[in-house]
Amino acid sequence: MELLLLQYPKVKQVYIANTFEKALQKLKSTSVDIVILDLHFETDAYDGFMIAKKVKQQYPDIKIMILTQHARKGHYKRLFEECKVDAYLDKKLGVKETYNAIEAVIKGKTYSDYSILEMLEIEEWMEMTKREKEVIALLSKGLTQKEIADKLFVVPKTVEAHIRKLLTKFEVKNSVELIAKYVKYKSANRENIGGSTPPFKNI
Repeated sequence: MELLLLQYPKVKQVYIANTFEKALQKLKSTSVDIVILDLHFETDAYDGFMIAKKVKQQYPDIKIMILTQHARKGHYKRLFEECKVDAYLDKKLGVKETYNAIEAVIKGKTYSDYSILEMLEIEEWMEMTKREKEVIALLSKGLTQKEIADKLFVVPKTVEAHIRKLLTKFEVKNSVELIAKYVKYKSANRENIGGSTPPFKNI
């Protein structure tokens, strides 16, 4: 990651601190424009939320970019409103978008990468009933309303009613648009991500 950052023309120097204490020491002795911060550490003493708030309190002009493999919709509001961070990035993003984020925060803008924005756009999917999720999952597989009804042991009119409700809920005109939105949700959702993902996977 350090080498990749140094390839960006506007990055002159990269300092690495693997503890909160070392980070504070470096900030006291060195002029730093941007802090790139994870949210989770191998300690219960602090996390990225606490560090972000402390850094912003002491150094309000420093830009903070969150780069994490545990991107969550629920973190968005807390990070930007409570912790006052400047960027929220998923480690699944590519190098080019990381550079775009650096450029944005240098100019005083906030930045969220595309996958996190997608998670925000489809947050309402998490509020579907179990039956609605079953209907749309089967619909996305190409099943007809009758086939869905047979699988769920209900009458076709019940399936039709669920689909009408889903069209209204997600403000789409037809089943094709509904399925397209559902596929977008499935590809953007990070709620069940497991294991570690290296940064800049899609170089």
